[in-house]
Amino acid sequence: MKKRLIPLLALSALGTILASCGESAGTWSWEKASEDKVLNYALLIGQIDHNDSAARTAGIREALGTRPTTHDTNANNEKAVKGSLKLGETTFEVNEVESGEQKSTAGATWDQQTATTTTEAWLNGHDDIDFFVSNNDGMAEGAIGATNWVEGMPIFGYDSNQSTLSYIKEGKIMGTVNQNAPAQAAAIYMTARNAIDGLTDADIYTKGFTEESTKGYGKIASKVTYSDAAHSLLVDNVAVTKDNVESFMTDDITNLAEKGVKKGTTKRAKVWQSYYSESDNFLNSSMQPLFNHYKDLFNFDVTVAKGDGSDDTKTMGYLDSATGYDAYIINMVKTTGTKAYLDKIASLTGATAEAPTSKPVIFWNRQGTKSDGTTDTEVMKDSRFKSIYYVGFDAIQGGKLQGEMIVDYFKDLAK
Repeated sequence: MKKRLIPLLALSALGTILASCGESAGTWSWEKASEDKVLNYALLIGQIDHNDSAARTAGIREALGTRPTTHDTNANNEKAVKGSLKLGETTFEVNEVESGEQKSTAGATWDQQTATTTTEAWLNGHDDIDFFVSNNDGMAEGAIGATNWVEGMPIFGYDSNQSTLSYIKEGKIMGTVNQNAPAQAAAIYMTARNAIDGLTDADIYTKGFTEESTKGYGKIASKVTYSDAAHSLLVDNVAVTKDNVESFMTDDITNLAEKGVKKGTTKRAKVWQSYYSESDNFLNSSMQPLFNHYKDLFNFDVTVAKGDGSDDTKTMGYLDSATGYDAYIINMVKTTGTKAYLDKIASLTGATAEAPTSKPVIFWNRQGTKSDGTTDTEVMKDSRFKSIYYVGFDAIQGGKLQGEMIVDYFKDLAK
């Protein structure tokens, strides 16, 4: 047993001693965690076949030296190896002692309550876990809600939910990654608006991005990078720790909205927009308020459909009757579902390769992948559509950033 944790069962027998030395049951300290020169961690995985989840897992393991030298196309399918990390003058052995997808019994992935139950089981099964890493903030919050959570144990999330930022300020979560939700939401609507208004080719991803909109919608200040191969527009991520957390905290996420976006001059348009889950923390607490803020600026009348997070059946059912819309903005449950959505929308709009529809399809938050987890670039070239894009954040850059943030945290402790 690592000396840093005092067993709960020993508390009653050692209460007087513990009080005299200032130590409490289940309290984490770097001094005790580092004395054996071994760092053990547990990884809460959001969704095995999700490319964002895989990118975060890859970034974490690469930073900690626990990713195998022979890579799978999906890091979530790899078996972590023994790693090493030099902190100051000391080299630590690093081990991933637990990892697993947090899927509820109903099939919902990235599930916060499942993360609570999992964390309790892992902590009951191990007395040597030094820290936790989570693929998102919701699961990180689930972990610290475990009945046997160790006070002060480091844990790192991803998403920059406002609730998580409060935990960072309180010292209960050590860091997260901000995926620039204000820029993402603005970029999603700017891309859709450009296509609706008849812009084509490079104008779709430059007007309102690197140049002022020609239709009065202003310009997004944040950097958005276009990839022609993937038909994607990606924003960069930012690490958030106790040192900069206050600059991201707000009672109203729309206070952080892109100030350069203006109310445009083109006519109102009908937009059908889906969310993969009605319970996802990040989408509902960050993205939806921003979409609500931007929709009037972009002259959109938006119909929202929310899935159950387990599969695409519910969302597809809503889409069955989604006729008469000017654009479709899709947040899939399964990232392998791109073609199924395009087939459905082609049926609704009468689109064919010979007579492609000008109604844009914008995928967001979940980028289409092949069954092996790699980005599906071919499906984005479907000749039945004039405009298909993915708009989101740079998953690979974000995963590396999360890994670097973890290493930097422990380097500071070791000084």
